[in-house]
Amino acid sequence: MDFFFRRPQMMRATRVETRMSVRKKNFYRPFAWIAFCLASLLFQQADAKEKLIFSGVEGSPDTQAAAAVLKEAYHRQNVEIEFHWLPGQTALAYANSGQTDGELQRIDGIERRFSNLVQIPIPINYLPGVVFSKHHDFPINGWYSLKSYRVGIVKGILFAEQGTQGMNVTAANTYSELLSLLENGEIDLAIMPRINGQVTIKKLKLEDIEELDGTLETLFLYHYLHKKNRGLIPQIEEELKRMLLDGTIKRIRDEVYAHLLAEGE
Repeated sequence: MDFFFRRPQMMRATRVETRMSVRKKNFYRPFAWIAFCLASLLFQQADAKEKLIFSGVEGSPDTQAAAAVLKEAYHRQNVEIEFHWLPGQTALAYANSGQTDGELQRIDGIERRFSNLVQIPIPINYLPGVVFSKHHDFPINGWYSLKSYRVGIVKGILFAEQGTQGMNVTAANTYSELLSLLENGEIDLAIMPRINGQVTIKKLKLEDIEELDGTLETLFLYHYLHKKNRGLIPQIEEELKRMLLDGTIKRIRDEVYAHLLAEGE
């Protein structure tokens, strides 16, 4: 008999517990929705931060090797990157002002002039700086040996700007423009990285332009981040160091240059 008397009480208690459970669910539901929205927003912000854009010099074949190296390094760190190709001076200005996230590759020491850029101290590319000519043939013996000639460089290419200070210099916007000046007799000598000269000469089919014997200097090029991205430096530096030591950087560079030279044949 006790069972029959207890049953209505048990049912009433169950209904009360059910109503309390529903109220609890309804109470927590807005908080769950807010938490979901916040989490979605955080994930969107994280995704946005993971995509970086770097300035690079337009029309410069050597940058293709550096771009391939950086794509591999950042991919290993699950960071997506893109490149914004600009004239040499503009590329640096964009990187230094923070309009891009940094500079693809530049010579050592530019942070002294562009104070918002931070160097990652692992070379990602190296280039012999050489001289091309159409009508002159003499051995290169340092920058001083160019002093009596009309010299051409590309704007914003710092090693050429620094080395030709005080000389009779014409500055072009691109390597194609520079070699066209040389072909047309408007300059006597054109200064550029060897690979850029080789690829551009083949592209433009300039058969009478030759590289002079000797190297002005060998350039080691480094990746620079804008200081707002300083937190990425340790992981990217470590990745580039691994790629340098295991030969990945050299392999990528050789493959890209071989492809560039084959395209012009």
